[in-house]
Amino acid sequence: MKFIIILACLVLYVAHSEAQWSTCRGIPNRPICVGRRDEGFVSRPICARNANREMWWYDNLSRTCQRLSYRGCGGNSNRYCTLSDCLRRCRPF
Repeated sequence: MKFIIILACLVLYVAHSEAQWSTCRGIPNRPICVGRRDEGFVSRPICARNANREMWWYDNLSRTCQRLSYRGCGGNSNRYCTLSDCLRRCRPF
């Protein structure tokens, strides 16, 4: 019985994690905590579809995560889907 409960919790956790990542458009493959604010660009219709209106970037000077409106294409890898993602990844720096 305990095994089934633990397994169910694990499945729900993985499903929740996957859903969170799939709803975020524009996240880089390997987010990093260095680099300037870079909103990217819009040059094609696909860029607008990839745009996530509210993203976050890590400012090394102030050591804080700041809001960013990603335009959908280009940009650097200092970009996160949520404030908590940014803080979790970059706060130790």
